[in-house]
Amino acid sequence: MTGLGAYVERFETNNRRRAGRAVAALAVGTPVAAVGVALVVLADQGGTLGPAMMFPGMIIGAGLGLALLGVTLAGQTITRRGETFTLYEAGFVHTKAKTSTEVPWTAIETVVDHTKQNVLAKAFGGDVGCLVRLTGGRKVVVNGFTDGADLLTLRIFEATAPGTSPS
Repeated sequence: MTGLGAYVERFETNNRRRAGRAVAALAVGTPVAAVGVALVVLADQGGTLGPAMMFPGMIIGAGLGLALLGVTLAGQTITRRGETFTLYEAGFVHTKAKTSTEVPWTAIETVVDHTKQNVLAKAFGGDVGCLVRLTGGRKVVVNGFTDGADLLTLRIFEATAPGTSPS
């Protein structure tokens, strides 16, 4: 059992959705980058790369950005298997890859909101973003792939707000 008081609620991360988004980002980003490279090669037939390269460069950048996002999400899918957040009165327990960490409210140094409000963020889990820095230097991230993440982050912010006394 935990020394964090009474159980409040459990939040599970939808790793299957994260994996699907990783595959989609890789499947779209890789060919887009390849098209951008092909455009550069075709445009360079005359031997002069000039201002006309801005558009193919943007295509390459967008494609590589999506592919990198896909690789990142794929890595998180592997390293964060079975990720859950179990909320208690005096903190929460973060579990991932069969490892659990108790996080009492008093062990939290800072909480940073890095939520983004746009279509791309919503599609890739950034519509809810909460970075929890612990006093020992460890970091815990809650994102939009966690079901009920908005409620979980709200509870974390409320419990760690200045002027509140942790339970």
